[in-house]
Amino acid sequence: MFIVVSHHHCRPGQNAAAAERVDKNGAGMSSEPGFLYRYRIENAAKPDVVSTLTAWNAEGDYQRFREKRGAGPDMSSMPWHRIEGESYEVRSSHGAPPK
Repeated sequence: MFIVVSHHHCRPGQNAAAAERVDKNGAGMSSEPGFLYRYRIENAAKPDVVSTLTAWNAEGDYQRFREKRGAGPDMSSMPWHRIEGESYEVRSSHGAPPK
């Protein structure tokens, strides 16, 4: 399994719009081959950051999704000013996968 964690740093006053956009994007990717699940997560200490945890069957599935999207939209039109992302290969797991 391949996990991607993304942090969308919101423009002032754009937290709700950013969360809505992130949710819309997640719903759109749910039909992509290899997609497993996506959570929008919050950290109370960072209220101006909308984060996601997204799982794919394999890194190749994620890479194909990224290639299909191309460069993506112009960041100046987004409710965030930057995105920080990290990727992880799952090496061990405990408990049942989320449904």
